[in-house]
Amino acid sequence: MMRTADVDGPSRSAVRRNSPIRSGGTPRMKLHAHRRHGLIAVVAAVALAGPLLASQAAASPRAIPLEPAQATAESVNLALADGAVASARSQRQTAPALTYAPANATDVFVHNGWTSNYASVGAGYDPTDDWFQVELAEPAPVFEVFILWSGTSKPSTYDLLIASDADCSIWTPVAHVVDPPNQDSHVIDRSEPISCVRMQASATNSTTGYTINEFEIWSGPKPAPVVGEVIPVPVSQTAGTGSPFELTADSRLVISDDELAGTAELLAQTLRPATGFALPVEGGVGASANDIELTIGDVDGLPAGDEVAEAEAYTLDASANGVEIVAPSAHGVFNGFQSLRQLLPAAISSAAPSVGPWTIDPISIFDYPRYAHRGLQLDPARNFLTVDETKAMIDQFAALKGSRLHLHLSDSQSWRLEVKGYPALDGRGCNGSGCIAGFYTQDDFADIVAYANERFIEVVPELESPAHATAAVTALGGISVVGCTGQTQTDRFCTDPNDPASQRALEFWREAIRQLAEISPGPIIHIGGDEAIGMNHDNYKWWIRQMEIIVNDNGKTMMGWNPALEGYDPDSTSINHYWSDYTGGGPALIKPEWFDHGRDVIVTPEYNAYLDFGYDTSPGRTPRTELLQSYSWDPEWVYEKYRSVWAQPAYGGPRAEDILGLEAPIWGEQMRGLGTNQYMVFPRLAGILEKAWSPKVLTQDYDAYRQRLAVAGARWAFADVNYGTISQVAWGTSTAGSVVEYGVDRTVTAATVARLAAGALSPTAVSAVIDWGDGSAAEAAAITGRDYTPAQRQGRDPIAASGTHTFPAEAVYHGTVMFTAGDQSWSVPFRAEPYSIDLAVTAEVRCIANNAYVAVRAVNLRPEPVGIELETPFGSRTVANVAANGSAFQTFNVRATSVEVGTAVVTGTRGGDSRTIEVSYPATACGG
Repeated sequence: MMRTADVDGPSRSAVRRNSPIRSGGTPRMKLHAHRRHGLIAVVAAVALAGPLLASQAAASPRAIPLEPAQATAESVNLALADGAVASARSQRQTAPALTYAPANATDVFVHNGWTSNYASVGAGYDPTDDWFQVELAEPAPVFEVFILWSGTSKPSTYDLLIASDADCSIWTPVAHVVDPPNQDSHVIDRSEPISCVRMQASATNSTTGYTINEFEIWSGPKPAPVVGEVIPVPVSQTAGTGSPFELTADSRLVISDDELAGTAELLAQTLRPATGFALPVEGGVGASANDIELTIGDVDGLPAGDEVAEAEAYTLDASANGVEIVAPSAHGVFNGFQSLRQLLPAAISSAAPSVGPWTIDPISIFDYPRYAHRGLQLDPARNFLTVDETKAMIDQFAALKGSRLHLHLSDSQSWRLEVKGYPALDGRGCNGSGCIAGFYTQDDFADIVAYANERFIEVVPELESPAHATAAVTALGGISVVGCTGQTQTDRFCTDPNDPASQRALEFWREAIRQLAEISPGPIIHIGGDEAIGMNHDNYKWWIRQMEIIVNDNGKTMMGWNPALEGYDPDSTSINHYWSDYTGGGPALIKPEWFDHGRDVIVTPEYNAYLDFGYDTSPGRTPRTELLQSYSWDPEWVYEKYRSVWAQPAYGGPRAEDILGLEAPIWGEQMRGLGTNQYMVFPRLAGILEKAWSPKVLTQDYDAYRQRLAVAGARWAFADVNYGTISQVAWGTSTAGSVVEYGVDRTVTAATVARLAAGALSPTAVSAVIDWGDGSAAEAAAITGRDYTPAQRQGRDPIAASGTHTFPAEAVYHGTVMFTAGDQSWSVPFRAEPYSIDLAVTAEVRCIANNAYVAVRAVNLRPEPVGIELETPFGSRTVANVAANGSAFQTFNVRATSVEVGTAVVTGTRGGDSRTIEVSYPATACGG
């Protein structure tokens, strides 16, 4: 036996773990918050993520294994249990004390940890006497101990010890370890109840002591990392057995409730372009094996009182018997459907029709979000984004379960939103050479808001003051009108309450915020408020308080970048948007008082979350934020890069219980349109939103995350997203065979017959051969594709194989493209067929003021535009180039009070082909 003396005094640094799940909320913004530390329920329910895989999985996008959850359902990390105590013989003394506390090694977050007191190594202190231990909440059997060491900061020799006595004073060695690897696992398989587990150092080759990033004690085998295909990684996902689900031309979206009709139709629209299937939305019918069933219903197992989980949770079950998504709300159904889309082949994201098949391997998912605020900020103020470009960003943001889109609408460069009565605020100005100016009318803004709302995304508009305001100050008459007496800076409004200019400025802001509130249904208005460098601080705080009053008077909650919260009313519900304590080179601004009042906070750490910072040799602001840095953080443990300290131990916050969520901004100084914004946002945003959605315990494994990204790349490629195809990810491959249509001459010219999404391959490395399926000799294909050019912020798109061919007769042909790159090959089927014109036609009689009108509508169900002619006995109308899902409509005046049974004739034309459909309308009398 080994006996170790008790350690007394402050040298024993012990912290008792808690794993509270916040229940309920206050009658203010806290209602939106969902916060928890240990997630013990999740630990017991899912296959947990191990901290760092030794290697990445193979690149095959559909071959990433998902361990069945039942295999590890009984294995829990006992070090996370409420009441477990981590302690150590010593602790690094660098202030603040909690930075290197023992509890940091058992908090799931692998990027901090406990560090021994190595400050005096070589000066009489013996580092071989160091130990680290965990006292379990209750004695329990222990199967495996896992230690994650930090590089060379580890012992060259140590003993793993266990104690079964209540005082943890009698120790038994169970492993003697020499030169441990960084990922250090030991199966001890002890069935008797263990009270404590200890690492006892005995030798070291380093003068830097020991750093343990993770110390895990497992009741059973340590679970394999959770990978899967879904980002953000779900709370629980269980692989099923049997045949896959298949989406076919007979599939429907079957809804349980009429409130799902609009959402279901929107979701169906995301699947129709690639599949070419009608996918009707139907209610009041039973679901078949090829249907997707969307149900409003209870989801069991949610944290009690967690309103965010209750609002957005879902379950998804897919098998050969069909797909069912169940959620308490339409929002949850929407979330589940985003996961469903990620489980289908990547080509489902394409706007071009492909041949399929569209299958999903059997799986069950249980999921809900960690935080309510899962945000992205776009900056059209510096360089404009059009309405359509903003919608394109919203589509990809929604696919990753984002919830709030922050629009930075004004800055020194320009003011982008119409304010009626102030025509000089017209969107002129932008930032940098070749920059992009533009302007949102209030109707434009309302269009963006409505588009986002349909996808369950709140828009948070920002109009900035008192600084970053050159454009507004200039448009309003310059500093002589809205600047303080004697003011020389053009970038700020007057904030002196004794200067009349401040009242003129506030008069404008009252009207601007009033109009913004009228067209912004979301609960939050952002007022900026940062970097008022050199401004009298009391005057600054007075201004912020006036803005708070204005925003609140319009029924909204205010948010501001720190240090704006210093001007908030102490009892207000205004939100602190925490980003950094940067003050333009001045003294540290951040202070513990920022976090003392329990104020809601959005965490946006500049060091990790700023997406305009360059990566992988691309242009961008510095410091650079590589993929690992954008993922290796947690909102409960934020690094303050300007002070080189962790914010929570140094300043007491942001506190876990106050965090509403996370946000990633992309500032627009160097952005030029949709392409550059996409490149800088993707892939890094995926990891940040995973941090915001997924349980903390599942978001610490960088290698597992990279494997999920490897699959996501093909989805972005087929969706025409210009994402950064960086070498840090072994991008998977996915293919799509085209549906090629030919005209009366039976010829296709330079037609794309197949595409290969392969983010790791240059188009110059790929060749292809086309077998047209008509018995003719195979032909070499032309290869086109955009290559990866970081200097131009350009990622790879799908590699296209195309050719020109004349078919011998009018028929449907099934051809094959063979892509080849080195020793890899991909066989991709495609289909060639005569032009298809597919219309949905209706005709009815309407009575208007006792007059009869025949109303005819035709909807284009194909992705290609068609010309449509509507003809009745009472007139005709021709509409050219009706787009996919677009319609041609006309009401024809019968010029009588009644009409007999009749027929409307609808003709669709495309190229040299046409299709005619006849539809009858009933006899109708409209009165006298």
